[in-house]
Amino acid sequence: MGSRIKIRRIELRIKQAELAERLNISNNHMSSIENGRQKPSLDIFIQICNLLNVTPDYLLLGNMHAYNIPKDIIDLRVKSLYH
Repeated sequence: MGSRIKIRRIELRIKQAELAERLNISNNHMSSIENGRQKPSLDIFIQICNLLNVTPDYLLLGNMHAYNIPKDIIDLRVKSLYH
């Protein structure tokens, strides 16, 4: 999971310290998550998914899209249900 967080963060051109700041955690803690020494809390995990615009499946399993449906389509469907 940590390596996927790191890869996605780099793809989005977000520095590790910047992500840590957005998550309100220390840079050392963020480094430990990316290097697999620590696991994020559920709250931090959800925030990471949101900030990196990925599904939990991607971070946990390496699948960018749940059930082969692109994330933006899922988001559009959810939005249409509430509007």
